[in-house]
Amino acid sequence: MPAHFLRGLQLFHLLIFALGAIGYLVFWARTRFWLPAYAHVLALIALVVGIWCAAGAPPDSPLGKEGPVSRLLFALVLPAIVYGFFVLYGGQQFAFNRRFRKSPRCPNCKMPVKALQVGAGVPDPIAPASRQCPHCGQFLAP
Repeated sequence: MPAHFLRGLQLFHLLIFALGAIGYLVFWARTRFWLPAYAHVLALIALVVGIWCAAGAPPDSPLGKEGPVSRLLFALVLPAIVYGFFVLYGGQQFAFNRRFRKSPRCPNCKMPVKALQVGAGVPDPIAPASRQCPHCGQFLAP
C-alpha cells in the first residue's frame, strides 16, 4: 500500500513539473526572451566538460555499466545546469520587466498609453511618425 501511494505521488509530481515547464515556456515565448551569446558559450564549455567526464568514467562504475545513453544524458546535465541558473537568476524576470514596464501617461488626458520599447521585436503601436494619444487624439511630445 505505501509503495503505491509513493508511486502515485511521484507521478503527481511529474505531472505538476511538466505543466509548470509548459507554462514557463509559454511565458518565455511571450516575453520574447533570448539567451545572449555568452550563455551559449558557457553551455558549450559545460558540454565539453560533461563529455570529458563521461568519457573518463571507468567501465565498472555505475555510469559505465548503464551504457551510452546514460553517458549522453550525464554529459547533457552540465549545460542544463548552466541554462537553468542563467534563466532562474534574473534573466527572464529582467526581460519581462524591460518589455512590460509601467506605461507612460498622456500629459493631456492622463490616461496610460501603451507603447513597447524600441527594438522589442513588435512594432510600436504609437510610431514615432504619428505619436498621437489613442484616447484624446492629442499629439504627444517626442
